[in-house]
Amino acid sequence: MTVNIYDNANQMAEVLKQTEQYEAWQKAFDAVQGDAEAKDLFKQFQEIQMTVQKMMQSQQKPAPDQEKEWDAVAQKVQSNDLIKNLMASEQILNNLLGELNDLVTKPISEAYASANK
Repeated sequence: MTVNIYDNANQMAEVLKQTEQYEAWQKAFDAVQGDAEAKDLFKQFQEIQMTVQKMMQSQQKPAPDQEKEWDAVAQKVQSNDLIKNLMASEQILNNLLGELNDLVTKPISEAYASANK
């Protein structure tokens, strides 16, 4: 029997959109996108995250002025209720995705576990 796992994955993506976790994330995301100030601030925050990640990968350290700028953006993010709500709902959605990943990869985990007995 031939199985097209991508069909199942696409179906799972559609089902994911129907979960309360996704719907809450979508609502929070739309709220940020609908507020010009929050949208701009969130974009800045994402750009900083990408810069920090690249610097960490190349083992670089930020300049003091970069750190000050990043701290200022982080403080603004922490005081923006729309962004805080988005980040909280994203964490909940990520927890669900982690649980799903555990289920999908369970046969692999079990194989390694049985090999180590």
